[in-house]
Amino acid sequence: MADGVRPDHDSVQDILKSSHASWLSYASNSDFRYPADLRSLLGRVPAFPRNSSQVKEQSSALKYHQSFSTLRISGTSSWRTSLGECELPPKILHHDLPCGFTNSVACHFSTSCPSVNWLTSQEDGEDTDKGHITLLILAWAYILSARWVELQGPLTRLAYSPGGREWQKANLSSEAIEIHVGEASEQSIRWWAALLAPGQGWRAEIDSRAEVFQSPWSVYNVSSQRFVVREEDIGRIATNGRDIPPSAEEALTHLRQYCELHAIGEQYTAALAAALFFPWKNSENPSIALPLPKPRQSPSAAKNRPSPRSIYIDGSTQSQDHQLPYLMTLSCNVRGLRALLSGSFFESGVPCNLVGPYLQPIFAIIDPLLARNDLRKLATIMGRRQPNIAYLWLGAIVMGLYSSVLRSVRSGLFSMEPHAAAWTGTVHSFINGLPQRTNNTTEDEITRADECRLLYLTASENHQRYPVSPWPPFGAIPLAQTDIEVRKHAACTGHILHYTSWHWDTDDGGSYEDLGYDPTVAPVYPQRATNCCADLAASYQAGDCLTDELASEVATRSIFGWLRVDGFPSTEKHIFTHDWFVDTGSSSEDSLCDDGDTSTTELSDVEAWLDNLEI
Repeated sequence: MADGVRPDHDSVQDILKSSHASWLSYASNSDFRYPADLRSLLGRVPAFPRNSSQVKEQSSALKYHQSFSTLRISGTSSWRTSLGECELPPKILHHDLPCGFTNSVACHFSTSCPSVNWLTSQEDGEDTDKGHITLLILAWAYILSARWVELQGPLTRLAYSPGGREWQKANLSSEAIEIHVGEASEQSIRWWAALLAPGQGWRAEIDSRAEVFQSPWSVYNVSSQRFVVREEDIGRIATNGRDIPPSAEEALTHLRQYCELHAIGEQYTAALAAALFFPWKNSENPSIALPLPKPRQSPSAAKNRPSPRSIYIDGSTQSQDHQLPYLMTLSCNVRGLRALLSGSFFESGVPCNLVGPYLQPIFAIIDPLLARNDLRKLATIMGRRQPNIAYLWLGAIVMGLYSSVLRSVRSGLFSMEPHAAAWTGTVHSFINGLPQRTNNTTEDEITRADECRLLYLTASENHQRYPVSPWPPFGAIPLAQTDIEVRKHAACTGHILHYTSWHWDTDDGGSYEDLGYDPTVAPVYPQRATNCCADLAASYQAGDCLTDELASEVATRSIFGWLRVDGFPSTEKHIFTHDWFVDTGSSSEDSLCDDGDTSTTELSDVEAWLDNLEI
């Protein structure tokens, strides 16, 4: 290293070139086929629980936690810490999820917000009618909410709001957008009218301690745009229909019929992925702009359209309804969704002090796309990077959440939530990897990465919380200077953090186990580029240099702050006296090139984020 903390020039150049080659390969090929559905996301995700379950032949209700604006449910996970070489006990982690909010998400429609018009609607990928995505998102929000009501039991209710039918009669002006639903049933017509009604056309609610909470996917239409639902057979305005809202399965049937009528393909699943982010929006900023719904097809044109790509809407409604509870759990794990998105940038083997040169080429590729609003290319890059969560990135783009994730990642601030990684079979932290004894360490030493791992696995004092950074600390330390628990287990080869089970909490102090959608899922690291060849690496010019060390500084301060919470040993004086640690107000870094510029970046926001981080 150049000074014991800052990496040397050759190390920086190596990571600049390898990172650039990998991420350029994702961008160099525009071909990417989205998975047929969201099953690749589900892994070991537990199903959203019913309000009463049979536990040891006795009925137990869920345990609710209520705050001023949020209703939460909770559970515990069990993690194996040893492969059997020693009797290190399992780790038990507590985790809670929002399951209701006092507010709904306010939706308005805009012609300038992110769209997904590149998604194919037909088998041949022809550029056809693409104005349906918002309608589908609103439909999925209802379907998820209806399933929520069915699972939460007698304290919940699902009903149409007054006036959800009458508003259509007054919207005969030329400015009203026509929504053609085909030869639909009265129930389907009434349902579409409620989805598009001004205000809140439907409500899904639960009563808890004299407070009313709405489903996490509840929406409120604040747009001034009006719509007219039309039947296709004779083109008349549809105003009749039952006032009993459809079940989740019935609504899913209505949605599938609409998609078949309009030959909708990838947008069907993309809209579901986008709807999964409503709890995130509700927990942070309950307002969202969605693309203005404006289907272009007339009834006669829609009738003559070819069938959509069957892979996106095939299967029975019963099988898709079965997947909903698992998707609902993933959706309500708000911290987990953010961790999954930022985790796409994690690369095993990159130490904390090389995070800056690893991220710099990535944003050199991504930033021009953002500048010209090429979100299709961004979605393709992230999809090729980690295919099983490609639809999550697409959903985050549609919902406008991608920018905050990229902003945090750029600064080295990665969200950490171990359950989301374990449930989806992804890896976004070094702490979940195997012990790594390097060639540079002796029997009297241990890598600081393994020291971190053992401190956490053994629940050593002040190290019970999951590390706040995914990036491992660099270097090694003499075993004699480590915690006694580290010395005790340093020679073991079988210590690893391995997820085994999840239990939902019940109000009688008990719990019940949920093995997840697919208990056999194994962890998968972000996908490395397969065509990472020498010419791509060489395309990163030898004169290119590291222009900003902020991300490396943040990552290094984060993990060492966790590792050395009780203080640094004297042999690490070169670390705790380094300017990355001493200068806590700002960072003025010289470029690692002789002719580089200097940059000054305030770290107060970063430090505040670290102080308030909950894991």
